[in-house]
Amino acid sequence: MAGVTTDWREHASSRRARPPQVRGAVARPRLLSLLGASRVVAVVAPAGYGKTTALAAGLPDLGRAAWLTLDADDADPQVLAAGLAVAVAGLPGGEGPGALLDAGAVPRRVAARVADVLDRSGALLVLDEAQHLAGPLTEGVLRELLGGRVALLSRTPLLGQGLTRLELSGDLTRVFAPDLAFTPAELAELLAAQGVVATGAEVRLAHAVTEGWPIAARFLAQAAAQGRVRLSALADLDGGEAQLGTLFAYLAQEVLGPLDPSLRALLTRGSVFEDLTPELIADVLEETQAGTLLGALASGGTFLTRTGDSYRAHPLLRAHLRGLLAPGEARILAARGAAYFERTGRPRQALAAHLTAGNTARAAELLAEHGGRWLDGGRVTLVERSLARVPPDAWTPALHALSGDALRLSSRYAEALAAYGRADPLARSLGEAQVALDTVQPDLAWGPLDTAQTLASGTDVARTERMRAENYLNAGDPARALALHPDLARGARYALRSGRLGDALALALDAARGEAGGARAAQNHREGLLLASFLHAVLGEPGEAARRAREGLAEGERLESLFVRSLALARLGHAEVVAGCPEDARAAYEGALTLAQDVVPRLQVEPRLGLAYLEARAGHPAPAAEHEARALAHAGGDRYVEGLTRLTAALGRLHGGDAAGALPELEAAREVFTACGDAFGTGAAALAVYAATGRAGDAPAAARAAAAFPFLLARRSLLSPTPERAARAALLARLAADAPGEEAGLRPVAHALGYGHLPRQGEVPGVDVRVQVLGRVAVTRGGQAAREWGRARARDLLALLTVHDPGLAREAAQEALFPGADPQVGERNFRVTLHALGQVLEEGVTSGTFLERGEWLRLRGGPDLTVDLWEARAHLGAPPGTPGRAGALLALPGGLADTDLEAVQAEAERYAARLPEALAAEAGHALRAARPDLAARLAERALTLDPAHEPAARALMRAHAARAHPAAAARTYAALRAALADLGLTPLPETEGLHRALTGGVRDGG
Repeated sequence: MAGVTTDWREHASSRRARPPQVRGAVARPRLLSLLGASRVVAVVAPAGYGKTTALAAGLPDLGRAAWLTLDADDADPQVLAAGLAVAVAGLPGGEGPGALLDAGAVPRRVAARVADVLDRSGALLVLDEAQHLAGPLTEGVLRELLGGRVALLSRTPLLGQGLTRLELSGDLTRVFAPDLAFTPAELAELLAAQGVVATGAEVRLAHAVTEGWPIAARFLAQAAAQGRVRLSALADLDGGEAQLGTLFAYLAQEVLGPLDPSLRALLTRGSVFEDLTPELIADVLEETQAGTLLGALASGGTFLTRTGDSYRAHPLLRAHLRGLLAPGEARILAARGAAYFERTGRPRQALAAHLTAGNTARAAELLAEHGGRWLDGGRVTLVERSLARVPPDAWTPALHALSGDALRLSSRYAEALAAYGRADPLARSLGEAQVALDTVQPDLAWGPLDTAQTLASGTDVARTERMRAENYLNAGDPARALALHPDLARGARYALRSGRLGDALALALDAARGEAGGARAAQNHREGLLLASFLHAVLGEPGEAARRAREGLAEGERLESLFVRSLALARLGHAEVVAGCPEDARAAYEGALTLAQDVVPRLQVEPRLGLAYLEARAGHPAPAAEHEARALAHAGGDRYVEGLTRLTAALGRLHGGDAAGALPELEAAREVFTACGDAFGTGAAALAVYAATGRAGDAPAAARAAAAFPFLLARRSLLSPTPERAARAALLARLAADAPGEEAGLRPVAHALGYGHLPRQGEVPGVDVRVQVLGRVAVTRGGQAAREWGRARARDLLALLTVHDPGLAREAAQEALFPGADPQVGERNFRVTLHALGQVLEEGVTSGTFLERGEWLRLRGGPDLTVDLWEARAHLGAPPGTPGRAGALLALPGGLADTDLEAVQAEAERYAARLPEALAAEAGHALRAARPDLAARLAERALTLDPAHEPAARALMRAHAARAHPAAAARTYAALRAALADLGLTPLPETEGLHRALTGGVRDGG
């Protein structure tokens, strides 16, 4: 290939080397992660999908970048090489490609130098309109160029061996039109950025109309903001005329103009149908070359996408093309299509075609026949949109019943009941009963179920019987439910309400599999994720409870279900209570209550029982009683929920210190759970009653409950008798004393709490005792400062014992505290000091529990006594990457308390050396795990403690470089160099080399 002449600049345009200015772009982290997922990214989508906008808006987050917009002239390698040289000229070393061109180098060699510039500077080169590189002349240039970091933006698919090889090696990510399309959440954010307040239903319809096509979405947002379009009145594009049908007109000439007349005709006549197949076109449009023509349309960037043997045009393109057809022609084609779809067993497509053809009676028949099955498959929106297209005079009682089912599945219960009122008597009674079941209001279900039983025949008899059995379960009578329908025993809700929590959780998690994503209807209180969240909270697993609740909340938002969102927030509130975060719990409960107001009163029960607990525990009896009363008023005849409400509200009083006020409700809750046959609820109430009374007569039932449900004492559960671990341990010790016959069942609880044996009352203080020697010497009991020390040297003795965790001889301790003292004086002073320390440490427990005395002295750590230095040693000695280690290291104080004891001073020196080392090592692990922000925090903390710590400085420099902050890396190096100079030292060669590699040799922070 001939070299490029020295007038190569004539072929280059600086204008094409500038990225376009983007205004009003919304953040799209999902798309940004795809664009930065690998070294080379190929973005392929038709016009209007925002390829250029996405890259231009994302440049600040993608690091250093260069840009080149291509045109048809770039199919010439010489022109392409000139443009590349101009594009990278502003990068470090970017003058090299231009120098090669001046020397007459061939385009491939120039492209290779461009790749080197990109690699050395870590920059991204964006090549917009890359479809112009599809010719054979530029293949070699592109292959060389792909040695760097490159983004290719193209309207047509990009092929070639070089790209295939990169894809196989994992160096290439392909991004297509569906990836570029706005999600409903992103569309909602786009509308909000334009000042448009949109409901979930309006966002859903806007997304259905545009399918997230970025140019259409932006046009729609602007039109809505200007009042030219009302989101609530957007027409169904499949129904004919649409407000946005003209949106496509601006691109019609570009997309359709170059088409062969036969392809244009096929695309226009095929616009009557949502999906095109060769068989449909051959049958309805009588086109013999259907497959070939469809393939040509799909490969030409005309918004026709292929899935298997089916092809589909964008809804806006179809709307535009349908407007070009004569009205009679569209109806004739639709009628032929309807006949074809019915012959081939495709009722959904036949329904749509009949509606387009005006055959409303047949459409109504198909909808009534198949709509229930579509609802069972989660196609609620399909049914709602289909119903909306059937004229009122074509509606039948069956369609009213179907409408009720669709409204009920959308949690629009009042509208559902109104629709059922226009159905036939059996469908009406079954619908009303189903609403009561879905909202767990058993009192409202009995009447409709009785009516249905008198009208039912055939399969409706078994359906009515199952509904009655579920209503017994909802009413808190699992025994009668199971007698009527034994299969209910295999369900999670029956397992929960009969006290088999482990089985309930396993069944709930099994039900939750596959809930996230996909077309389905909201299951409301039957949502597996949310039932699992509740069970995790009851079992004392707040992290899992919160995770499941948030997953359920995301599903509720995706399904646009107020019911699911409200219930998810209530379950999140339970998780926050168990986690010990009352303010977060209150916010979740109040959010749940706000959403519940617009759905059904029954949905208020769980947030109100949660708020009743919080108010009672905070010592606010009046609002607590109000929330409890309103929760009970909305229980709807559900005795299990009545028991849960009474127990939870009473626990709030008990945890707030009002045992006498809690007792009546605890007794009432126990009676309700006993009547319901719920072994767990009965046991939890019995344990709480004992905690409130301390009566020996209540101990046996409480001990049996603790043995059957050990998590009530071993962990903080939503229904534990007391939230504090130490208080639960003290309760366990009291139980062991008051119920000696139950000791075998209580030992596993003791082991779970960290004890080697079943503790006696004198061995547990009832509060957590913590020894602090990092920063200062202190002892806290239940988070509060312990009693007065009595002797100042008692603090020094405590520090001495913490650094000698195996213990030390009494004589050695005495000599350390009172060196050179007269033996008798020293002995007397030491005895008084030891006694003073014992008074501080062992208040409320038997002497010797925490402090071993005699000729050998030792602190006895355990569940009730913890030492911060011992915990710090464990974190310092753990391998980098150990879960929780990074956060623990960041939280550690910088050193030990000041003291004149040599042993403590030596420990302080070791600690001061080990902490920066551990922080630096953890920072290195964070870098290897691609977490530069965490690495920076760890390294910065290490350098705060030791400014001359070179491993920490190198880690921080690498973290800054990973975040594309070379100036910050230079400043870090400069600060290290100054700190080392103060010590008469200079940086190691390793540090010098890293500095040069990351910053190009910059010697300061300028």
